[in-house]
Amino acid sequence: MRQVAQRNATAGHTGDDMAKILADAEGLCRAVAGRDLAGLPIYLISQSTLPAECGSGDGAYAYTLGSLDLYLAPHIPNYRGRGPCIVVNDLALAEDFIGEDLAYRTQAIVLHELGHVLDRPAVYEDRTGVDPNKLKFEALVVAHVTSNAPREDIPPYHGHEASFIRVCLHLCHRARQVGFDVHPGALCAGYVYGLSVAQRYEAALGDEPARCMGMLFRDILATKPPAAFTELWTNDFFQYQQLSQPRKGK
Repeated sequence: MRQVAQRNATAGHTGDDMAKILADAEGLCRAVAGRDLAGLPIYLISQSTLPAECGSGDGAYAYTLGSLDLYLAPHIPNYRGRGPCIVVNDLALAEDFIGEDLAYRTQAIVLHELGHVLDRPAVYEDRTGVDPNKLKFEALVVAHVTSNAPREDIPPYHGHEASFIRVCLHLCHRARQVGFDVHPGALCAGYVYGLSVAQRYEAALGDEPARCMGMLFRDILATKPPAAFTELWTNDFFQYQQLSQPRKGK
């Protein structure tokens, strides 16, 4: 989930343009995580197709949650049951990017969100037996939260910690193998998260992505990462804590 500014201008793309970009993005998701997503629908939803009750989405270029497909099921054409769901703020993206940049950035952002999907204990949350009214209330909360800027009282790396970075770097490697040359900094780490740049994490991870090409992501995460990767994350974590202490004391 990435913060974006409030948008008032109309987007410079057509619905058909974004539909094609999102179709390509879904194909990329299946190419890099096909085994993890096997047999499941993937819902990539344009913010502009959702009603006002689902929020404006102005707080991010995209977002995902473990129960998002349930929250948005009434608004998903051809809903086919449980599966990972990502909302893409097509209007904000089209205002900030054009042409090939729009296609690249959208697909990179979808890969970022796929990183969240694969970093979860399960690609979607089992809500069997939950009161439908509870789901409706949660959907309203999500609409409110995702329409506002992220909270400033939590670290910027919250939700984008070591396991997420590791998943994203594997996604980068796999994407390159299928012809999508994505820069790791477009997916994870770096200054915006209060962390070292993604290239340093990529170097610390070494050849792990190449060695684990055929593995499920949950099996990759069940193994220990290289010591250099853990050391870099630990150093970043403690450095951020030390730098943030004066700010917290004011």
